Amino acid sequence: MHAASERRMVGMLECVGLDPAIARISDPYTIMEYAIEGAMKAVRERCRTCPTVNLCERWLAGSEDCDNGFCANAKVFNELKIICDDAARL
Repeated sequence: MHAASERRMVGMLECVGLDPAIARISDPYTIMEYAIEGAMKAVRERCRTCPTVNLCERWLAGSEDCDNGFCANAKVFNELKIICDDAARL
């Protein structure tokens, strides 16, 4: 079960344009890494208890014509994207 939710989470990160490596931060060094690590812990837990697994699987496979608004982590992913994009510009 955890492997499938981890796969979906990584797939969603990739689909929204995030580097899946952010899911593997385990020894944070910077303030940003601490924030991302904390956010990813919450994201991971939401993925493990996802009520829309079937829709997520279809969406990741490209079989659904909608945005990822069904995802309980969509707002977090969008915010992480903004943060990571801003950090890359520094």
